[in-house]
Amino acid sequence: ASPARSSAAAMSGGLKQTTLAFCRPRKRAKPEPEGEGESRAAAEAEPSGSHGDGAFLTVLRTRRPGAARRLCKSGQELEVVRDEANEKDPLAIKFVTSDGQEVGYVPLMAAEKLAGALDSGSWEASATVLTGGVGETVHVMVRFRRPGGEAPTETQAAELEAILESAREAQSEQFRGKCEQLSGALDAVLGHFCSVSHLFDREELDVIETVRSLDLRPKALLVRIVMRKRQWLRVRHLCRYVEVGDVRSAVGRLCEAGLLDEMSSSVEGSSLDAQLGLLSATELQDLAAAHLRGGGSGGWRGRKKRDVAAALSREGEGDKQIAVAVAQLIGECVSLNAEADRVLQCLQFAYFLDDSQGLERFLLTHHGLCNYPRYELSSSPVFATRDDFVRYQAACAKEQELHQALESNDLEKARALVSTSAQALGFYLEDWSRTSTPSSTASTSTSTEFPKKPSPGLLTESWVHVGIAHRGISLLEKARRYADAIELIQVLLGRPEQPSRRGEWWNRFAIDLEHLGKSETSLEIAETGLADGWVRTGHRLSLQRRVVRLGKPPRRWKTPSFAARVAWQPKEVVFEARPTNSRAGTKSVFVGFDDEDVTVEGLALQYYAREDQGSWTGVHSEGGVWGVIFALLMWDVIFSPVPGAFHHPFQTKPLDLDSDFFYAARREMVDARVAEIERGGWSKLLEATWAREYPRKTLCVGLSWDRYGLDQLQNISRCLGSRGLAAIVRLLAQDHKHWRGGMPDLVLWRTDPEPAAMLVEVKGPRDSLMEKQRAWLMEFEACGVRCEVCRIREP
Repeated sequence: ASPARSSAAAMSGGLKQTTLAFCRPRKRAKPEPEGEGESRAAAEAEPSGSHGDGAFLTVLRTRRPGAARRLCKSGQELEVVRDEANEKDPLAIKFVTSDGQEVGYVPLMAAEKLAGALDSGSWEASATVLTGGVGETVHVMVRFRRPGGEAPTETQAAELEAILESAREAQSEQFRGKCEQLSGALDAVLGHFCSVSHLFDREELDVIETVRSLDLRPKALLVRIVMRKRQWLRVRHLCRYVEVGDVRSAVGRLCEAGLLDEMSSSVEGSSLDAQLGLLSATELQDLAAAHLRGGGSGGWRGRKKRDVAAALSREGEGDKQIAVAVAQLIGECVSLNAEADRVLQCLQFAYFLDDSQGLERFLLTHHGLCNYPRYELSSSPVFATRDDFVRYQAACAKEQELHQALESNDLEKARALVSTSAQALGFYLEDWSRTSTPSSTASTSTSTEFPKKPSPGLLTESWVHVGIAHRGISLLEKARRYADAIELIQVLLGRPEQPSRRGEWWNRFAIDLEHLGKSETSLEIAETGLADGWVRTGHRLSLQRRVVRLGKPPRRWKTPSFAARVAWQPKEVVFEARPTNSRAGTKSVFVGFDDEDVTVEGLALQYYAREDQGSWTGVHSEGGVWGVIFALLMWDVIFSPVPGAFHHPFQTKPLDLDSDFFYAARREMVDARVAEIERGGWSKLLEATWAREYPRKTLCVGLSWDRYGLDQLQNISRCLGSRGLAAIVRLLAQDHKHWRGGMPDLVLWRTDPEPAAMLVEVKGPRDSLMEKQRAWLMEFEACGVRCEVCRIREP
């Protein structure tokens, strides 16, 4: 079977899947193939002498154990149905209850062997549930029979026996293949270990060697446990991974190796609360119904899981029967050993260089669900010493904590994290409880020195700390501690890391000085910021606007050279529309020209599509279409072999794409490609990249294969013109991080009477034009692309 079809079949069951283990009739004494432990358990549960010719056992696996228990009771009959209409696998065979509910699917390789017998009409099949409701494993006996109940001839019986034998062998092969996939993911990371072994100490190396020496099936189970990312796991639930075979034996081997802990060996894990957390809502409700009174008019059914668990926890403190019942219900539990977990996480971090990816990347790629670009990996080590690695990983962990704290509005924790990073940079924040700083104490020195050379060390501790401290500026400003914010900004401006943020820092510097009533100094800072070559896009325009506003006589007598640029205003089109909501802070919705509710962007598209407005065709993209076009036109430049850009095979972009070093490292390639686009070579580039990468749906930053078609992209590019297209590509290549935002909302085009395009920024009644949006409109006008602002007002 091809990998593509394997991946398709893996998804054919939706949220439910089945794994089969076959045994030949009346040959129970024969040693079972590897991976058939679960089938043997089912066979032993079947009454003696009930196995007839044409029978085999099924171990049904589902990701929804509650549904499996509800649908599959012992002795229940199931229908065996061919699913020829299945788009992902036309050979699929599924199990269905008498009322038409799907239970699961026969695995791919077994279905390939069995589908022909059912399609030929020579055989019919039915299934009986042998054991159900125990953990997540449901055992089913499937029997083949001749149509109409006629007895098969010896030849027919032999043919069926051969089919079942091939299905059994195919299933055994699939079990082993799945284990090899799982084990191979970990082996790939371990294979990378030789280049990063200097990052681990002796104890960590021992753990890694223990993992490396594991047999195939225990290693496959370890990968499953690592990907589950849960503290405690019930062993009976691990039996769902039937490809492992004897799961309990694999668990025992991992425990012996010190990679797993048993719950009984952990005081914390043995607490009643920890054990209750392992039970499902249904299990908790059943337990509460048996041991607790009350529960309201409806009993404990329908009550929230946390409420039932809390009630059981309260009663369980003085009732040993509840604790015993809970322990019996959950059975054996294991958890990844804390030290082993830490080492494996460090190993993955050293491979992927962040926490956003893990071993599942290998499996998704193997099944064809995720296809990554082809590029040359860098062979040079990222971290020179163990200390560099440990410090960088710790800094990344703090950055993740900060994101979580801000999302949950935990300002106390966020401030503590910012203070720690600021201290690492040499800036000590005082008590956060202070809400304001008198202007007389503000330090307003303008002697900030520019770093001689920005640091290209994207994967360093200081780079991360600068990013964390940057978030502290807004926290200080919200607390109206403008003087402290200024001091922090001065520290950051003196650092070589993250030069792309310098424009924002200079702007905040000038703004905070105005908050302190120091307009003259604010003007000086704005002028100083404009001398910084790293200040670009909307940040430069904002500083220029401030200089023009504050630099009037008698402060400044000379008109700056950029005054005309600052005064520039885009063309505006205004029309009125009736809103359906006018609440501040909510998305504006209007009655469209078709009398249906639409957003401001949708209303603008309808407006420009009218015949009296030019009959434009358009999309609301906000830069999405330009991200796609940029990726297609610059594919080989983006994924060119630049040292340090690619460190593992699961990147959708080079590490430096959103830094200030992408263009510098590829200047000649970028300039040559922009010149080619301007000469009209964009069409062939689009077609070539699309033809090469679309069949794989290759992942790439900014690229969505299903959002725009090639013909649509060609039409937009043709109507925009080579000059405009080249300008967009050039700006995105020179400063991708800043220019990818602020693009006009609408892309409009038409081919009659001649190809033409227009870019429109849409603004509702309470919206204003941002500096970055203004900068884009200025760039488009400079290269001859028609653009305007569409303002929608309320009557």
